[in-house]
Amino acid sequence: MIALPGIALWKRQPVVAAFLMIAGVMAPAFAILLVFQNRDDLVGLFTRTNVLRGMALVCLAAITSRLIAIWLTADTIRSPAAQRRMRQLGSAAVVALAIPTALLVARMEQVRSVVAMVFQTSTQAGVITAPAEVDPLAGQFHTVLLMGSDEGNDRISLRTDTMILALVHESGRTALVSVPRNLARLRFPPGTAMAKSYPNGFEDKEGGLANSIYVTVENSEELTNAYDKNGLQPGIVALMEGLSFSLGITIDDYAMLNSCGFVKLVDAIGGITINIDKELPMPEKLRCSNYRLTPTIGPGVTYMDGTKALGYVRSRYADSDYQRMERQRILLQTIADEIGLDDLLLRFGELADAVKDNVRTTMTVEEARTLLATLQNTAAFESVGLSPPLIQPSRPDYVEVKALMQQIRQALSADTPLNLPTS
Repeated sequence: MIALPGIALWKRQPVVAAFLMIAGVMAPAFAILLVFQNRDDLVGLFTRTNVLRGMALVCLAAITSRLIAIWLTADTIRSPAAQRRMRQLGSAAVVALAIPTALLVARMEQVRSVVAMVFQTSTQAGVITAPAEVDPLAGQFHTVLLMGSDEGNDRISLRTDTMILALVHESGRTALVSVPRNLARLRFPPGTAMAKSYPNGFEDKEGGLANSIYVTVENSEELTNAYDKNGLQPGIVALMEGLSFSLGITIDDYAMLNSCGFVKLVDAIGGITINIDKELPMPEKLRCSNYRLTPTIGPGVTYMDGTKALGYVRSRYADSDYQRMERQRILLQTIADEIGLDDLLLRFGELADAVKDNVRTTMTVEEARTLLATLQNTAAFESVGLSPPLIQPSRPDYVEVKALMQQIRQALSADTPLNLPTS
């Protein structure tokens, strides 16, 4: 009855028995087969909301069918005492089976709710398009602006201190291009609100750095209203617009993780290990960190929890912002490499907590899965920083910057080396 619900009713009630067998045996068997067929991509499987709902329904059907089978089978026994005993013992066995099943259903519902909260349903949610004559390669690339926000007690709002453009060619070849936080005087398309406010490029009292565009827009009612697009954050929309126009590329999506979420994410996946080439001074205790950092870390292979990893990407004392950008790219790929099925299933509560309130994105689940898989393919991507000698962030020539971005993408498209100057 429990293993094959409905089997004892096959002669007396064949229709009912068939339904019980379908709900209690065939549906779970199909679910197991689906998991087996997708064993190489279980993370992707379990982040599809329709699959999650289906799996939850299968679990509920498996339990319900067994309870029904026990009670109907008991009716075939003449002795009332034997009927009660069968129902009591059978129900107890099913309840014991139902407890882990209920926990699995709750976990699936948690996955579904986080996916629905974080990800978009449309692939067009965040597209900021550069003019076709400027960006003839737009159709060959999926370009995502990856941002880390630097929140602090002394700041009115967050700043996008980490900005990395993931240029993913349709062939799978990819470049991670770091945009300096101090990239000055971004330009905006003529006629837009930011172009009217800053006709000579973005300027503010701190020198017009790219990382302060978000806070500038978010603290201006006029600019906020102008860039309020489909529920997206106006500051991010304006930043995407400026980068798209200044760099001559179409930006399809963005994903932003704040510093608190970053610490939780690294802790949720059990930490990471990075080989540091020299001793690296650590900043003092950071907002969202869990303890005060040691003065230095490294050199050598170093394990990092979330707090230490935040210090690793925030450290500025030993080198420049440009080496810091390189550390950000290394960390991004390391985290991508570490995320796997065990993290999704065994640590999902922590991952959900890290993601649901701290990540904002215009990507769909499928787009995010594809990007993650691309970042895990280390042989398929290049790493570039928009820093000297390629450009001078404090005095950028945006004609040259656009030409450089075209060169990078043309090399990806043609599957040839980037051959960028190194000195």
